[in-house]
Amino acid sequence: MSGGRADGGPAAKYRMFTGLPSALKALIVLSFVVALGSYMVTPFIGVLMVETVHLDVRVAGVLVAVATFIQFGGSILGGAVVDRLGLKRTMVFALTLRTAGLVALGAAVEVSWAAYPAVVLVAAGPALYLPANKAYIVTSVSDELRPLFLGVSSAALNAGMGLGPLLAALLVDADPMALLVGLAGLFALITAAHQVALKQTGRRPAAAPETAGQEEPTGKWTALRGALRPVLFTALAYYLYFFFQSFMGLYAAGVSNIRALGWVMLLNCAMVVVLQPVLADRIARADHRLLMTGSFTVMGAGTAVMSLDGTPALLVGTALFTMGEIFLFLRCDLELVRLLPRNAAFAFGVQRLTGGVGGLLAGVVGGFVFAHYRSGGRPGMFWLVVAAQCAIAALLALALGRHRQPAVPEPAVPEAAVGR
Repeated sequence: MSGGRADGGPAAKYRMFTGLPSALKALIVLSFVVALGSYMVTPFIGVLMVETVHLDVRVAGVLVAVATFIQFGGSILGGAVVDRLGLKRTMVFALTLRTAGLVALGAAVEVSWAAYPAVVLVAAGPALYLPANKAYIVTSVSDELRPLFLGVSSAALNAGMGLGPLLAALLVDADPMALLVGLAGLFALITAAHQVALKQTGRRPAAAPETAGQEEPTGKWTALRGALRPVLFTALAYYLYFFFQSFMGLYAAGVSNIRALGWVMLLNCAMVVVLQPVLADRIARADHRLLMTGSFTVMGAGTAVMSLDGTPALLVGTALFTMGEIFLFLRCDLELVRLLPRNAAFAFGVQRLTGGVGGLLAGVVGGFVFAHYRSGGRPGMFWLVVAAQCAIAALLALALGRHRQPAVPEPAVPEAAVGR
């Protein structure tokens, strides 16, 4: 699909959207529904494991960490699965896994041992789904439009992520099993919708022009040798993010109430929905070192504010934290896709693998740190520990960040304009 500059006016962007293939427009809408359903349970898994299944908080922290690693680290298989099944079949298969996981998670409310396979299945679905989802989008638009439409995709996902916890917070206390079984039914419908709406699916990432050839697996990994800094920053970003994602529910339940988590997640996701598409082109072309350093610094300021008691502090801290998140994650996506332009699913799999490593470490470290400060009656100190780590990440970005280099190619100058 061809297109103009991603930073055109509202009318130009509207024409871009109306000109999209129907399958791609359907996928963007379905991305919202998938995230809505997913985040009616994902932020509450730790709470469900501790309060409903009655696991020890340390065991629950490790279980959430393992699930996070599967959800993100397992995405490295996404490229291979897409090469075998294609984009649509990969997404349908992934959604089937998540549906089965939600049924098992509902059963775990009564049969505690079912929590272990349930969490694995719930995590395995996104591991395969999201690389295929993003790969479909980046292979359906031009290079110049890639930042905008990755931003739009992120906005759709984050809209669902924001509304999901708010809806679930009203229902999770009433009947957790009914909520989980109802969500399993919703995901069965979502799976069928993908099967129907994406019947005329687009290109697979491996379908590069024959003259260019396909990159072999060894070639993919060789290309990543020069990507150590983007991979490092991706891992750091996810490591810090998952302190927020995995422990905000337990913290909010202790210092405020569980419904505060709904408002916190709504604010977090609403900011991404509103700001990331608008700022996408600037994020893609910003100075890499300044963007990384500033983002980690703002995240640290946000977690420091969260250490203060009360819902207002949580909301203000979340707003600051989210500003850093908006810049970091889109730029990390773009950096890795730039390195592997013909293997988008593999690139997103690598991105999520590094995120899985970061999330695993955050879950294990965070579980023990949070338990230590909660047992001592000082849960706010947990966020000061996170803030200190954000400061260290900012210093690393200042030392190791690349000099100014855009994550997307500069637009070509039209021949008619040369010499003017």
